[in-house]
Amino acid sequence: MLIRNAVQKILAIILFLITTTLAAAGFDCQKASTDVERMICDKPQLSEADEKMANAYQQLRKVLPNVERELLKQEQREWLDYRDFELLNCIKPNCEVHFYEVRIKQLGPVEQTDLNCKTQKTSIEKKICSSRLLRHADGRIFKLYNELQNELKQDRYHIKSLVLKQDQESWVRLRETELSQPYCNRRCAWRFFQRRIEFLVCYRF
Repeated sequence: MLIRNAVQKILAIILFLITTTLAAAGFDCQKASTDVERMICDKPQLSEADEKMANAYQQLRKVLPNVERELLKQEQREWLDYRDFELLNCIKPNCEVHFYEVRIKQLGPVEQTDLNCKTQKTSIEKKICSSRLLRHADGRIFKLYNELQNELKQDRYHIKSLVLKQDQESWVRLRETELSQPYCNRRCAWRFFQRRIEFLVCYRF
């Protein structure tokens, strides 16, 4: 009886571990059908990153109006195609996880812009404030920038901090120019913000 109980407990633990692993990714690993999906399911760190990305995506979608929700949905599909290519061609150590980290930081946590949208003055401020997606993106950038600055200021001479500050000021000026272009619609602006988030995230790598 004791042996049977012990065996049952061991089997229960094994079943729990298998179920946890299969559910860890942002999709059902039992239905994994591509090389990339199987790669994600086979690597715990990558599986965890995929789950975080999927959760961040869903949280952002919840706060967006229908038009921007569809925009994000289409852009996410494009990202997944890009992900499949990148993960199959990664060369550098941990590049798969770094690739996911950028996307996770782009999507969440959901933020608000640092701009005072009640007293918006310029056309660029109006453009950002009128879009929930762009308010989120603008907020993510300044949140990541401030976090990075706090890390860099630990350096005795603050040289890296000053360099990043100058770069951020240049980017803000570029933002004014880019977003004022007639061709730069909401999708264009979202991609512009995404590139800046990628830069700030990769600054640590």
